[in-house]
Amino acid sequence: MPLHLLKAIALRRVSTHKAIAAFVSLSTALAIAASFTVTAMTEAMVWRMEDRAVGGLSPEAAGKAAEMVRRAARAAYLPWHAVSLAAAVVALSGIACVLSVSFVGRKKSLGIMKTLGGTTRDLMRLMALEATFMAAFGIPLGLLGGALMTGVYLGPQAISPLCFVVSLVFGVLSLGAGVYMPVRLVRNASCAALLLNRPVYAFSNPSCAQCGLCGGF
Repeated sequence: MPLHLLKAIALRRVSTHKAIAAFVSLSTALAIAASFTVTAMTEAMVWRMEDRAVGGLSPEAAGKAAEMVRRAARAAYLPWHAVSLAAAVVALSGIACVLSVSFVGRKKSLGIMKTLGGTTRDLMRLMALEATFMAAFGIPLGLLGGALMTGVYLGPQAISPLCFVVSLVFGVLSLGAGVYMPVRLVRNASCAALLLNRPVYAFSNPSCAQCGLCGGF
């Protein structure tokens, strides 16, 4: 299936399901803003401690002191990085739940697409494109929110390019982890399971269908 057609379908899906798109965008923004603020806090503390520690020292001693200060400051902010990681876990869990529920509600339409010639790869790309379009607003929103919070509490001098890079990578990884479950469901779904609304399992273990305790999706 051509990429431009998949993009058109994904955009149509996003435009008709604004609540889901808003949730995914806000979840991505949360992860990015948390990572941005924590990174800025850590780097600001490193700079301040370096300025105090290396004053009046020789260049060699100043370099060693600065390295020790950087390690100590980053170690001191490990709990805040744990908070940032927790925000990412909340975000990716929300994205995974919402998109998995969305998958359950559209199994028949996905089955029809597969019957008309769409491959499993096409459906996986479609789900990934939808999540990407949904998060497109959340990425700049998260960067802006993180920059505003950092500027208010730490001052504009605490905002560095590293904050943007780290938080952007963090947000993209959170989105990718959140999309993993629905994409895997699409991968393991047969055409019959989609059209007849049969359970689909994230992990294609033959014993799952025999057990039936979890019910699948």
